This record gives sequence, structure tokens and C-alpha cells, in this order.
Amino acid sequence: MDRHTLFLWAALGLALAAAPQAAAANETLQRAVEGALKGLPAKAKLGVRFETLEGKVLYERNSKRPLLPASNMKLFTTTTALHRLGPGFQHETRLVLAGGRQGGKVHTGDLWLVGGGDPTLSFRFDSAPLLDTIVQAFKAAGISRVEGSLVIDARVFDDVRLHPRWETSDAEHWYGAEVSGLVLNDNCLDVTVKGGPRASLAPSTDYVRLVLQAKSTTARNKHNFSIQRTGSDKRTITVRGKVWTKSTGLTRSIPVPDPAAFYGVVLSARLANAGITVTGALRKAGPKETTPAGFTIWRRVAPLPRTLGVINQRSHNLYAECLFKTLGRLDPRGKGAKLQRQGSWPHGAEVVTRFVRSELGLPSGEVTVSDGSGLSRGNRASPRALCRVLRAALNGPNAKHFHASMAQPGQPGTLKRRLRKLPQGVTVRAKTGTLSGVSALSGVLERGERRVVFSLLMNGPGTSRRHLDRILLAAAKAVF
Repeated sequence: MDRHTLFLWAALGLALAAAPQAAAANETLQRAVEGALKGLPAKAKLGVRFETLEGKVLYERNSKRPLLPASNMKLFTTTTALHRLGPGFQHETRLVLAGGRQGGKVHTGDLWLVGGGDPTLSFRFDSAPLLDTIVQAFKAAGISRVEGSLVIDARVFDDVRLHPRWETSDAEHWYGAEVSGLVLNDNCLDVTVKGGPRASLAPSTDYVRLVLQAKSTTARNKHNFSIQRTGSDKRTITVRGKVWTKSTGLTRSIPVPDPAAFYGVVLSARLANAGITVTGALRKAGPKETTPAGFTIWRRVAPLPRTLGVINQRSHNLYAECLFKTLGRLDPRGKGAKLQRQGSWPHGAEVVTRFVRSELGLPSGEVTVSDGSGLSRGNRASPRALCRVLRAALNGPNAKHFHASMAQPGQPGTLKRRLRKLPQGVTVRAKTGTLSGVSALSGVLERGERRVVFSLLMNGPGTSRRHLDRILLAAAKAVF
């Protein structure tokens, strides 16, 4: 018997020996998961799936049923982005001087702020004061006067800034901030209230009116106040309630209306405070105006992996929607085509849906794409679909970028205080999802070289993340 034949017989023997072990492991997993399912709310709809990275199903329950995925929808957005754009993609924002240098420190022509859909210019990544790098660029160029207008160009995206399927109340919270081609500080103002009472805005601006109606109290147990957008234009921020005299401060992020205009007002004030004069009025680019070539005095780029981390670890909706609309700018003919149309929710849905069907091979009934973040209740996804997108991301050429973007227990992000009792040596990277009546958790369990992807979706009354955590912890003990 030659060496090749011996090898084949040995391999067959190993496979036959492994088969009963795999079956036993599956039975153990089944018992563990079904034991963890006891006590679930009677009216809850549940979908569960565990499978190997190679696609072997270890356990499933209603895994083809499309359910509301909440922020698990971000897995489709980020995987599509890595596939279509690649990890080398960068969002870009430019400040362009049209016209020409008049001489000395004067430039004649409009100053164009050209947005590229970058969501990352914020206190999250940039030091205060924001836009200081623009001031430095003007000083380096020796320009202190621009005889022209400041033109705001956010036309990279359409002007539908709130998704039609979002709840009206979402717009009053940071997670429902308007989506724009120009984004500054997550399209929010950080409002800090402290003892006095005193209130302040960051970045400092007169774009909104800050009204302090709160009263001071010496009783700590009466420290309770609200920060609300008021007025028909939502450009008044009113603080009401009682503020403890010794309070060192509490900060809340409040979304701004018309973020591109907000960006322009903050930039105008930033330049003026630095002694840089723009003589013309602030205006928005017209629908048929051509963005000038001009001289780029300032350029900012944001690498895709940085954006992915905020989306998958922090579950930030604005970042996901900016990426979703960026995908929507792609020519529908396929990967590598030029960016040539306005980003919109319908265009983004078209691109992600095509990826789901053509690249993942999923039937249309298992995934319905409404937005990129999962805030819309028009989204649907099955656990099988989520496992398949996870396998595509973790088996693909950009796996390391996707893997690094996901949240993990004990680290900053949505899993910081969850899943802390995993078995020794077992780790998890996952994406959470939460809406009223919706809880979702999908990701990958790992120990050594072994990886198991999973998706847990739960819809209905009594839905809670603790139910999903219990299932996953029980499964982790059984699988490994």
C-alpha cells in the first residue's frame, strides 16, 4: 500500500471518528440552548442559529424567519462597504478657494466647503476647538481676507435628512440625528449643565439659542432637569428643572436641524475669531452649480476602518447612515464603478440588497433593507441571513478589518458590561441590536482556531437582552 493510499485511509478514519463527536457536540448544544430558552416571554418571536465558519449548521430554530433586526442591520452595511469600497476607502472633506489671489493676504473668490459624507469630524476624534486645523491652514497660506461668500456644498447626499420610517421622536435624540453630506460633531451640540445653574454649548455657536429656565437647588435628591429642542425651527435649546448647586456638570448631545448650515455657521465664527474675514454671506450651493476646482486650502480624510469601528462597536446610527448613503452613490453596474450620483436611502438600499442577493445568495424574503443602521422598522433579516453575512465578512479578504470593528465584552462599546461570564479561553465579537420590543445579538464565538458564528433575534412583548445573553453563554459552554 503506497503512502498516498495510507493517507486517504487515515483521513477517512479520522473523519469517521469525528462524526460521532460532532453529533454529540450538536446534541449538547441543542440541550444547552433549549434549556436556556425556558422562561422566555410566551408571545416572543425567536430565531436562533449557530454554525461553523465553513457553514455547517450546529443548531437552528426558526432561522429562516425574517424578524426586526434593529442594529444588527449594521452588519449588512459594513460588510457591503468593505466589499464594495475596500478598506482603503476614505471619506473626504475639502475647503476650496475659488478665484485667485489678489495679492498679499487677500483672496478674491468664494470659499467652498465641500462635503463627502465624512461622519467623523467630532470631539470623538478631534481636539477642541473643532476646525482649528482650518485656521492653521489659512495662517500657513498667509490669507486673512476672502472677498467672496462661504458656500456650503453638501450635495454628495440628497436633502432627505430624516428617514421616513423613523419614529418622529427619534429626531429629538442623538441616535436620530439628521444625515447630511457635511457632518460636524455627530450633527449634535454637546450641552453641559452644572451647578449655578450654568449651561454651555460645544462647539460654541449662536446657531441655536440657549435658554436656561432651570432653577438651583441645594438638595441633591431634587437634582433633575431636562434639555429639549423647542420652537418651530428646533433652534432653541431649553433647560428646565432643578440643578444641584454642587453639580460638576452633566453633558448631553442634542441634535441640530440642518447640519450643513450648522457646520457653515460654526466655521464662519471660527474663521472670524481667528481674524480671517469672509466678506460675503454664507449660502448653500445651488442644485446646478459646479463645484470649482480652485485651490484646496484644507483637506480632511477619514479611513473606512475608523468609521466601521464606531458603527459596529458603538452602534452609532449616523455613521452607519452616512456609509449607507455613500454606498448609494455607487453606480449600480457594480464594484469599482465611479461615484456619480447623490447618495440616498433608496440608492443605498439598492446597493446593499444587490450584495445580499448576488454575493450572499439569499432569497429576497429573508432580508428587507430600509436603512443602514436598523433604526427603521421597515428592515427585516433572518438569523440565517445574518450568519451568512458574518461568514462572508470573516472569510473574506478584509476579515481582519471587520473582526477588529466588532464589540467585545469589557471593552468600550455596546458589550462593555455584557457577557462577562464566558468560559475560560472563549471570546466573542458581536453586534448588538435594541429597539422597543426588539433585541438582537449576532457575532462569532472563538476559542483558539475554532470559530462559531451565531445570530439570535427576538421580537415581541417582554423582549430583553438578558434572554439572549443567557442563550449565548449556555451555547458557549456547550460548544467549547
